[in-house]
Amino acid sequence: MGQMYMQKFVYRDGATKEAIDAAWGEGFKAVARTGNWGDATKGVLHQRTYGTSWGGYVLIEVEDADAFAAYQLFHLQNYAHVVHVTYEPVYDMDRAFAGAVDAAR
Repeated sequence: MGQMYMQKFVYRDGATKEAIDAAWGEGFKAVARTGNWGDATKGVLHQRTYGTSWGGYVLIEVEDADAFAAYQLFHLQNYAHVVHVTYEPVYDMDRAFAGAVDAAR
């Protein structure tokens, strides 16, 4: 298993509906081609996308650092004008603390 990341995207103030729709269009094409929003052909596995009124989150698993760099570059080139994107490495707290929870029982 690779490193899990929670990607956050927040719509930029002043981004027009037309620009946002065009960016989503590029995103839909990337997902149709590769199964992920960053158009990575390997090394980045899309797990889930969650939308909100202000943007949303994407849960990805990264297996290759170079693929992740290309994934991020695609976002910069295609979405950065309409969204602010950040990436946070995450871990499975349920698994990490399973022993402590079991001991507390």
